[in-house]
Amino acid sequence: MNPKKIEFQQYRDFGQILSATFEFLRENFKPLGKALIFLVGPFILLSGIFGGLYQTEIFSFTPTNTSLSQFGLSFGIYVLFSFLTVMMLINTIYSYITIYIKKEDESAIEVDDVWNEVKKNILKIILLSIGYTITSILAFVLLIIPGIYVSVALMILYIVAIHEDKGFFDAMSRCFYLIKNKWWFTFGLLFVLGLIQGFMGFLFQIPQYIAMFFVAFNSFDGSGINSTTEIILIVTTIISSLNLLFYSISFVGIAFHYFSLVEQKEAKGLLNKIESI
Repeated sequence: MNPKKIEFQQYRDFGQILSATFEFLRENFKPLGKALIFLVGPFILLSGIFGGLYQTEIFSFTPTNTSLSQFGLSFGIYVLFSFLTVMMLINTIYSYITIYIKKEDESAIEVDDVWNEVKKNILKIILLSIGYTITSILAFVLLIIPGIYVSVALMILYIVAIHEDKGFFDAMSRCFYLIKNKWWFTFGLLFVLGLIQGFMGFLFQIPQYIAMFFVAFNSFDGSGINSTTEIILIVTTIISSLNLLFYSISFVGIAFHYFSLVEQKEAKGLLNKIESI
């Protein structure tokens, strides 16, 4: 017997949001995990490879055998693929949730279903990310406190834009409306979700830290690194990059928080239930 479908459009307190987040991830582990592997996995792989290459250049760097331009290029490519990984993860998670909410039968959500939804949101996610970054930087440049406030308030930006089909400025305005009088609640929720995700993701980073320690220890003689240690660095960096998947915890939690805020201010879920009677 399939478990009862989780209702997103309802009010939840702090503990209920955390509980619903892990319940959703547990019940959708297989279909959501499959979508993440096929849609986000390639970006994680590329991010890990270029991150490993960047680290090999760090340990083999000497003034005579490596140019600074080459050094910066590797880092730039690594940052680019890390950015694309997070953007694809956000897109996949929220596209999956959109399908989950709309789906009326109990059949499993397939990767093709998620991909079709993801394709529609790719440009929107990129533009939202650019707008979010610029707005947050400008807020931090003006003053630290406004920067923190804006960054936290806009954490629901992606789910607002995707679920309500809004552009950046409309979605931003909607965020500030929903977060009003709930900023500290939002900040605390993000903090707790970040701690949980950080602790779980740290386990995947341990092999990389061990590898970096031994490579650094063996490079004190100035001989650089060999092909074996280069492969070890790349492999462990790929494993470390898997910790990005644990961002799913925060993104799902943010989605439940968004629907809870909407329910508190507009009671859309309750109105829908009344209309269906």
